[in-house]
Amino acid sequence: MKSFLKKYIEFSDDEYKMFISKARLKHLKKNERLLFANRKVEKLFFIKSGIVRGYQIIDGEDITHHFFLEDWFATDYESFLTKKKGELYLEAITDTTVYEFNKNTLFSFFEDVPKFEKVRTIQAEYAYLQMVERLRGFQTKELKERYLDLVCKNSELFNLVPQKHIASYLGVAPQSLSRIKEAIKHI
Repeated sequence: MKSFLKKYIEFSDDEYKMFISKARLKHLKKNERLLFANRKVEKLFFIKSGIVRGYQIIDGEDITHHFFLEDWFATDYESFLTKKKGELYLEAITDTTVYEFNKNTLFSFFEDVPKFEKVRTIQAEYAYLQMVERLRGFQTKELKERYLDLVCKNSELFNLVPQKHIASYLGVAPQSLSRIKEAIKHI
């Protein structure tokens, strides 16, 4: 986490120790959940290692919303910001290690050491840009192109994440994803 933060802000070792002391290191087994839907979200996670999947259950169907990768933040951002009950479940796709921050503790730290507030801005901007990119892809790209974009951007997902979750993320049935993968092999 220290090297990640150093990309964005300058801080002393003592300031970093204060920051990291606000977190709890948590180890999760594959398929263990970090968040549950229908609850207010008061936690922010930084993924030290592993992959976390954000998903919703809509009309009984499991819909993958996002994959949160190593060296990035994960939460149900809407609930985290609005204080309304969240809609997302967060689940470890692999054995995963996270730093868990309590919202109130984190915001209090930001008041004490304002330079760390930039972390919140970076996180919000990144989340926004990811959603814009995803929406644009659904509006302007065919499945094959969305699939190839995901392969280029996050090829490790295809070795670690079940195809049904990748298909759901791309907005198709697993069979459609299989057909696209097969067609690409023959090009």
